[in-house]
Amino acid sequence: MKPTKLLTFLAVGAVVVGTAPAYGQGYRVRIDTRYQSAAYRGWQLDSVLASDVLPGDTTASGFATYCPTGAVYCTYYAAGAVERGNPFFATIDGVLWGFGVEGLRFVAQARLGGDLSNPNRWPASKPAAQLVEAYAEYANRWLTAELGRTNVATRLGYWGFDGLNANVRLLDQRLFVQGYGGWGLARGAVLPVTSPELNPLLDLQPRKRNTIWGAAVGWTQRGIDARVIYQRQLEGESKNIGSEFVALDATIQPIRSFSIVGGADYNVAEGLWGTADLAVNYTSARGQLNATLGGRRYRPYFALWTIWAAFSPVAYNAGYASVSYAPIWGVELWGRGEAYKYEETEAESPRVNVENDGYRATLGAAYKRLSGFTFRADYLIDKGPGSRSTGFDVMATWRPIETLHVTGDVQQLVRPLEYRWNTSKVWSYGLRLDYVTIRGLRLNGEMRYYDESRERPDQAAFSWNHLRVSLGAMINFGSPTAGSLHPAILRMPEVRGTR
Repeated sequence: MKPTKLLTFLAVGAVVVGTAPAYGQGYRVRIDTRYQSAAYRGWQLDSVLASDVLPGDTTASGFATYCPTGAVYCTYYAAGAVERGNPFFATIDGVLWGFGVEGLRFVAQARLGGDLSNPNRWPASKPAAQLVEAYAEYANRWLTAELGRTNVATRLGYWGFDGLNANVRLLDQRLFVQGYGGWGLARGAVLPVTSPELNPLLDLQPRKRNTIWGAAVGWTQRGIDARVIYQRQLEGESKNIGSEFVALDATIQPIRSFSIVGGADYNVAEGLWGTADLAVNYTSARGQLNATLGGRRYRPYFALWTIWAAFSPVAYNAGYASVSYAPIWGVELWGRGEAYKYEETEAESPRVNVENDGYRATLGAAYKRLSGFTFRADYLIDKGPGSRSTGFDVMATWRPIETLHVTGDVQQLVRPLEYRWNTSKVWSYGLRLDYVTIRGLRLNGEMRYYDESRERPDQAAFSWNHLRVSLGAMINFGSPTAGSLHPAILRMPEVRGTR
């Protein structure tokens, strides 16, 4: 049996067994369901005889066209057909413990669902069943080990794999040692890279799964938390290096109100520095004022076996500052600003002047002094190479009773696109209800109306208004989580007070 099929069988078995545990065992199950009705449309490429094009580069129908000199046909873009989707997904989490071995438990998470109207329309709706996690965990004071489908999250990203992840804590838990490895999953997915659902490259797709190996060493004591990380990926068939990194991550708190957070990673496989960041944080003694001043460098990377690695993406460097202040109880003000600039591409373009810098900023406020109400407003501006946007978001939440939240918001986004012949303005109006019925069951529903206009001097200036509806439910059930309580306490009837 293949490792993936075996892990799927173990995960489903853990959830099923967890719903009817044996005597002395404990379990917790959470089912989170989401449904949405949405519509969208794109552009459709079409052509017309050059002889039918009117003066001013428009077709007989009034669409702007592209007509190369001497071409028989001209091309243009018109609004595409309306596509409607009805995606429905359910995420099931299960935990099972109590096998006579203290510290042993089984954890599983699966995602089920797809598009109810057309299985080929909504993105990421295949396969219908996806195994997110499924592992056996053993934990005590100095060791935590996970065997199965698990993941690690470090400054190098979020990585899923089928294998082993072990953490050892030594020297009174000040020294941290981690090792992990196994068959890797594709980036941004819970599927192996050999899956037919991840096959846009046809013959270039790997035929065997890649492997991932990593280790980390960290030290934690009062005011210091630092670790060094090493990680390598090997291509499954050739065993060539897919990626290899060394990274440093640290947090230092020299005095009570200040902390310094930073880190960097080095791409060993390509011999390049990758992402780095450094920030100084300040929090006042009473927590009324929070401020951050920092800088970062971001450079994306791609596995060496992919064609994307040949594009050599350049990094950008940014400096930013943020502050939030609560002058009185129930009132909060905040702001954030960032300026950035891309590094030189080393590509010659003598006839083109290209922008390589930009900035973004946000201002906001919240008011909570009115009983049962919360108000919030944000204004944003983003000016970057090739595009810019401005907008605002105003939101109000009303809690008429403790178990019900009603939220309404109004948003606007204006996007004048520098390299495209249109300006898009979008208004959005939303209403959301969150309701807790019986203990462990939560219901929510949302309606959102989009009013979008695209300003163009031709027939492609269509208005794209539509309504989206979403429904959700989440239920938690299982054994009491307070397993250390005396059985006599657990048998006490629940008493709810009245107001």
